[in-house]
Amino acid sequence: MERRTVGNVEIVALSDTIQHYPATDVYPDAGDALRHYAGMLDAEGRLALNFASFLLIEGDRRVLVDTGWGPEFDGKLLAELAEAGVAPGEIDTVIFTHLHGDHTGWNLDRASGLPLFPAARYLVPKADWDHYAAEQPPPDSFTRDVVPLKALSLMDLIEGERTLTPSLTALPTPGHTPGHTSVAILSGGQRGFILGDVVISAIDAAEPAWPNAFESDTAIARATRQ
Repeated sequence: MERRTVGNVEIVALSDTIQHYPATDVYPDAGDALRHYAGMLDAEGRLALNFASFLLIEGDRRVLVDTGWGPEFDGKLLAELAEAGVAPGEIDTVIFTHLHGDHTGWNLDRASGLPLFPAARYLVPKADWDHYAAEQPPPDSFTRDVVPLKALSLMDLIEGERTLTPSLTALPTPGHTPGHTSVAILSGGQRGFILGDVVISAIDAAEPAWPNAFESDTAIARATRQ
């Protein structure tokens, strides 16, 4: 867990889980150029990917960006929040960067179906909702974690830019998924971004032209990164 501040906004980085993937699978077009990043890989050539969430605190507002992979992957998000001193009931807004299952896993209690963040509005990128709702069949995680939010009247669809707090703005950053959304922070003359999966590792920051295996539209994802 790490904490940073951007102006008056505190950012708490939370890790639900870390998984290792062969770097050649993550960056299939990189070829021999991956040797330049050997220091980021383990002895088996695998890259550690952090399935992260971010808690943004501004005044009395508590905004959670993404809800991790969930209990099926032994996720630690709820324990990480407790360590940060924040109870689930204190979260007033949950916003998803996108609707891949590793970002929606702690929305609902598996046994009761009740929301794990009962005071929150869940903000869902409309383009992702439309995309996955149209798939036949929809992804299991979408049906399990996201669709019930609508029936519970807890969900708002968002598109374009949307003000979350005086210092936080959601803005479209498509490519990884059709509706991928990031959060811009502008406070006290300082600026920051919660990028979601615009950048999945430090390699993306160094090589923004490299596609990764998880993108829905490589050309748009590349333009967004750049």
